[in-house]
Amino acid sequence: MDRRNLQSFETVARLGSVSAAAAELRISQPAVSKQIQRLEKELGLHLFHRNPSGMTLTAAGETLLELGFDVLARFERAEGVMRSRFRGMPSFRVACPHATAEGVLTPFVAMTDVPIVDLHIIPADDVDAALDHNIDLAVSSLTPPEHRHRLPIAEVPVMVQGTAEAHDRFGVAQSGDLELLRQTWLIVPRTGVGTAVIAAAATLDPAPSIREVSAGSVAQSLAANGQGFALVTEAQRFGLGAVPGRVNGQPITITLYASWDVNHYAATDLLQMAKSLREWMSANPPWGPREAWDASSRN
Repeated sequence: MDRRNLQSFETVARLGSVSAAAAELRISQPAVSKQIQRLEKELGLHLFHRNPSGMTLTAAGETLLELGFDVLARFERAEGVMRSRFRGMPSFRVACPHATAEGVLTPFVAMTDVPIVDLHIIPADDVDAALDHNIDLAVSSLTPPEHRHRLPIAEVPVMVQGTAEAHDRFGVAQSGDLELLRQTWLIVPRTGVGTAVIAAAATLDPAPSIREVSAGSVAQSLAANGQGFALVTEAQRFGLGAVPGRVNGQPITITLYASWDVNHYAATDLLQMAKSLREWMSANPPWGPREAWDASSRN
């Protein structure tokens, strides 16, 4: 089974048309059509229903699509093995949530010679599962399962962010105590940040009200709209002020993990890359200095 034929099939199946697949693959439409025809002839099966509105998979096509993802991933893994072992050119794909990509990994790639060739940006809940496909390393604040190799990368402070008008709740304090926020909403992302905040808030009686949203940036936008306080690790936006979150006098933090498959062909290289990321974050903490709620932030 030719890899190019399989790749064209997967792209047409995903996009629903030959023209869209040709544009993504940067080849002509007749070339895509011929590759699909070759694959169908090789298998002796029709893989698509050809309709005026586009291409839809037959039952055989759906089965091949499910299997084809694994085959393409194996092709990529094989290429990675050959480059790593015989040409000294490892290249890795990393899965992470958007906030981790924006605040941690893109600066890391820009400032170092790390062999990362792409970032697969997905929700935190899906990051670990990506390691079972064509992803080499996962970086997330959710604790990896026991069957993965993992390395703690950093302890990241969770910040309480809100509008300048909300700063009086904390007075002159340099931290955001959750005890003072029982009468308002705490808005958290569905990541390790949300897990940590929910656990911390559960120690209070009564516990603050918590609203979970899809991402830290969403929490920030709602806080800027006056709907509560965002508890996030992202850099400040929308004119929000920030102070470190605390509960019962203790800081609220999350652990950022790197994880990878125990049987990965380049496990040693991935461990070294994870250690490099840990060292880089120690020297260049992405959360950096925060603008607290002071007179300048209210102007």
